Amino acid sequence: MSQHLFLPLLLFLLLLSLAWLWHLSWFHHCRPFSKAVALHTAVQRLLKPRSPHDCPACCLAPTLLSAAGSMPVRPWCEVKSRRGAPKRLDTEGFACPNSRCPYSGITDAHVHALVGDGKHGHAERIQTFRCQACRTTFSARHHTPLYRLKTPSHQIAMVLSALAEGLDPSAAERVFGHRQTTIITWLTRAGEHAQILHERSFCHLQLPHLQLDELRTRLRSSTQVLWLWLAIDPLSKIIPVLHLGPRTQISAHTVIHSLRQILAPGCVPLFTSDGLHLYFYAAPGPFWTLATGGSPRAESISVAGSGGADLWSGEKDLPTAQVGAGHPCDAP
Repeated sequence: MSQHLFLPLLLFLLLLSLAWLWHLSWFHHCRPFSKAVALHTAVQRLLKPRSPHDCPACCLAPTLLSAAGSMPVRPWCEVKSRRGAPKRLDTEGFACPNSRCPYSGITDAHVHALVGDGKHGHAERIQTFRCQACRTTFSARHHTPLYRLKTPSHQIAMVLSALAEGLDPSAAERVFGHRQTTIITWLTRAGEHAQILHERSFCHLQLPHLQLDELRTRLRSSTQVLWLWLAIDPLSKIIPVLHLGPRTQISAHTVIHSLRQILAPGCVPLFTSDGLHLYFYAAPGPFWTLATGGSPRAESISVAGSGGADLWSGEKDLPTAQVGAGHPCDAP
């Protein structure tokens, strides 16, 4: 009786082992094929963007409202009553922060409805403004690094000047007597304000030649390798764009679009690079509207090192010695 039970059990185990071996053999033979398929699907051909719909940065850009469609605002001096005391405080350069106010963002003293509304503060007397149109009151330090800070402004300026000269925040704590977290907060606010000021002032540039490059770097607190993307003018040594990110097509589009916002309208520079193909696919996207209606040569943005010609159409008529001659500032 026991032999009749043992033989079927042994046969069942043998069949189970053969099935398991066949499964392992099939998985081993099919795995390289799956890797090849995955590699083939991962590598896709990048196409040059011909319109804003092909560029990811253009698709993500917000739609700006045209200024022509907005209703003009009448100056407040024409709207208000002629009664009352005349305006004594100069409000030029300040604007109402209320986004629902019709005079929001207008800094012209002859148009907006701002008047003085006294002063506040114990260490320093800070001017307060009031909008007569919406009754909003705000401080003169609104949208500045000194907003709602009780420390005197000259002490904050002294600490920030020392930090700009290279003093460490921990050393500044011992020298000036302020906490390190407070000093870092001041430094962060000043950096954000400086970034806004830089974006508003550093624009409409005329740069005929730009060199595009990327540097491999690693942050101290991160194990991931990052790339520092930069664009530099070889003549004036201006660096209009710096971007820290991975070496991907999205970063290349970000760099080129940042350049488009900084350059003057109609300025199409000559791009030279190290031959990275990501620039070749990202460059024509933001500049496609500038090349419409031109010759076939003008329809493509010149990217030296991308496989195309590195000379503009006007340089073909020059002598060979003059075309090859560089600027004295370009000499190493």
